[in-house]
This record gives sequence, C-alpha cells and structure tokens, in this order.
Amino acid sequence: MKAEWIDLCRCDGFRIDGNFVEVIFANERRQRVCIEDQADAYRLFSVAARAAKLGDLANPALVAWERNRSLSLMGLRVDECGRMIGEAWIPKAGLTAEEFQLYVRTVALECDRFEFQLTGRDVE
Repeated sequence: MKAEWIDLCRCDGFRIDGNFVEVIFANERRQRVCIEDQADAYRLFSVAARAAKLGDLANPALVAWERNRSLSLMGLRVDECGRMIGEAWIPKAGLTAEEFQLYVRTVALECDRFEFQLTGRDVE
C-alpha cells in the first residue's frame, strides 16, 4: 500500500512526488528515488547515469561491479535501458521509519555521488 511507505518518509529533506521521493541534501543537490511496493518488500532505485553518459565508459558493468565492492545496503547495475541505477530491496517485516529513511538516503547519496563523478552535474 502506497500510504505505508509515504508514512515512513515523513521527515526533513524528503519530498514525495507520486512514486518518487526527492532527497534534498544539505548542499542543495537533489536525487529522486523511485519506490516500488512489492508484496513483501519495497524496491528502491534511482538513476545514477543515463545510457548516453555511460557511453564514455569502456565497461559500465565492470565499473558497477568494482563500485559495489565498497557499497553497503545497495548496489549499482546497468539496467535493461542501458542506465546505471542504484537499487535496494527492503523487507517490510519489522521495518521502521528510521531504517526506511536510511535506505532511501543511501540509494540517493550513492547515485548522486556516481552521477557527479561521471558528469560533474546534478541531473537526476
């Protein structure tokens, strides 16, 4: 149910827009995280780089793999559209607002960081 995750997102620095949470960082950068309500879990994902920007990389999947070695709670991958996305799955059982917000912020932060390192801009 959509209302359940919306209730978990009520905090400073989060703005809800449909199925998205826009995370606003202290430095005014922003990143949108999509929330998909699955049966027993939430899937969170955000676009770190569009396919056109990944064309500058020799092997985007290898870049994601190398980066994932140092990440916790989420991972990066190249999706079916050729974009680099950050993704996390959170089981609903026993989920607290603090946990949910931590996952949303982590996905947003890592995608924003990758985007900035690749492009030098705040696009997503």
